[in-house]
Amino acid sequence: MSQHRKDLLVEVGNFVEQLYQKGVRDVVLSPGSRVAPLALAFARHPQINTKTVSDERSAAFIALGIAQQTNSPVAIACTSGTAALNYAPAVAEAYYQRVPLIVITADRPTEWIDQWDGQTIQQQNIFGKHIKKAYHMPVDLSHEDAKWYRQRIGAEAMCNALEYPSGPIQINWPLREPFYPEEGEQFIYESTPQSTREIIQSEPYLDQETWEEKLIPLFESNKKVLIIAGQQQRNDYIVEHLNQLNIPVVSDIISNYGSVDQAIIHQDVFLTPTVIEELQPDIVITFGMSVISKNLKLFLRKNPPKYQLHIQEAGEVPDPFQSLSTVIRSTPEAFFDQLSDFELSFDDDFLNYWKEADDKVKANKTDFFDLLSFSELEIVNHLINELPKNAVLHLANSMSVRYANFIGLQRPDVDVHANRGTSGIDGSTSTAIGYAISDKDRPHFLLTGDLAFFYDRNAFWNNYLPSNLKVLLLNNQGGVIFRMIDGPTRQPELEEYFETEQRTNAHHLAKEFDVHYWGINSKEEFYFNYQEFLTKNDKPSIFEVFTNKNISKNTFKAFKKEGIYTKS
Repeated sequence: MSQHRKDLLVEVGNFVEQLYQKGVRDVVLSPGSRVAPLALAFARHPQINTKTVSDERSAAFIALGIAQQTNSPVAIACTSGTAALNYAPAVAEAYYQRVPLIVITADRPTEWIDQWDGQTIQQQNIFGKHIKKAYHMPVDLSHEDAKWYRQRIGAEAMCNALEYPSGPIQINWPLREPFYPEEGEQFIYESTPQSTREIIQSEPYLDQETWEEKLIPLFESNKKVLIIAGQQQRNDYIVEHLNQLNIPVVSDIISNYGSVDQAIIHQDVFLTPTVIEELQPDIVITFGMSVISKNLKLFLRKNPPKYQLHIQEAGEVPDPFQSLSTVIRSTPEAFFDQLSDFELSFDDDFLNYWKEADDKVKANKTDFFDLLSFSELEIVNHLINELPKNAVLHLANSMSVRYANFIGLQRPDVDVHANRGTSGIDGSTSTAIGYAISDKDRPHFLLTGDLAFFYDRNAFWNNYLPSNLKVLLLNNQGGVIFRMIDGPTRQPELEEYFETEQRTNAHHLAKEFDVHYWGINSKEEFYFNYQEFLTKNDKPSIFEVFTNKNISKNTFKAFKKEGIYTKS
């Protein structure tokens, strides 16, 4: 065995073991020659689940879905050249959703960059600011200092990815030939305490002095308090403490806090930017990440609270409501635990105003669809109402996630996920497939539109399609969201340059990838076939509903108009 290949097998194997020791259990590879030593080391590790997906863009989003489901770091690895660029959309999504993707890009030796050598581009820091940090491995690993540096990079990179707020990191690894092991040559999987570096966190609870001198006086003099939950996975411990507070909790569908006793789920329907004095808070408490509700953002920007407190233990804090006044370096679990322990009273009338507005929308929703033509909003309402117990709902971007947010969800047994870090349509299906692959005991439903679905059609191009995935596809032959926006609607180029009108359907795709398929053209067909769609579970299913974009637009506008809040 050459010394170069011996060093490579040891260092690549030890690197893979480092990742395993820090929690990596799943790897999604995309094939190529330059990535071979890494691919083989992952595939041969006895305790790592390795999958291969040819399309790097889809592969990265599938890995994102796996990481969301497992709450663990997931590695992706690709060959050199443009392969890495295809990771970019999922890496950006992971960055804004704070998901620890371990992005490994195999590279050519440094001296061949920009020399017209095949599959060679500038790969160092290729993801720019959409990654926590980019690392570059040494090309040659014969010197002891280079081996130490390789080990240091592995340890530092994993700690960086996992440290709150977690997120993606890139490890760019130039690999010199020969790098294919010969028969009988083995990777070495070893680790040391130094190679699996540990970070010890501090206590997240605020001290008594901070509460007594700053926070309690603030709440005693400002009784109208509003809590806003951003995108996150539900924590039942937080729910328990929120239920002890007589404070309205605004909960987008992607916050997963719609089951809280005082949850407000229809704020995007009843709020307008116009000043509504009884709904204006003195204090807003936010936790979690982004919110969907545009009307909530506009309302609070026009009617700002005196104070906005954001709870986040570390990292930069955005200011989407333009009112951030205090960053509380605690966890939501610790903060709401402490807040519920103090005997503080809040404005009951303020809570009632928010609940009355929300209840009005709920009451209108009961009979609303009986009076109107069949529309996309009715389809979404039926999907959400008929979700099986312990289901997972995945929402594609554009109108799909907005429809679902207007309908709302209050069930604690249903988890909701969406790529709202960047809000792109490019990887919704792949992410849902990745999540379902890692969660085979629950039914998974993806609500998507035609543009998002066909944009990500390569999500089905792999050998791991989960039978527990059901896709409800709204096909209105284009991007109907542009009919909901005043600017594009007034333009004569609406259909060709904004909606991008198309006549594609999913029938042939379903046949190609061997999934169940229904093509639905009417209300009668929808309700007649829907139960079969729910119960067929031997392979994935696509339930494609062809809808009228103008009817859907008018129904959506009527629903919003019905729910606008007015003082009684």
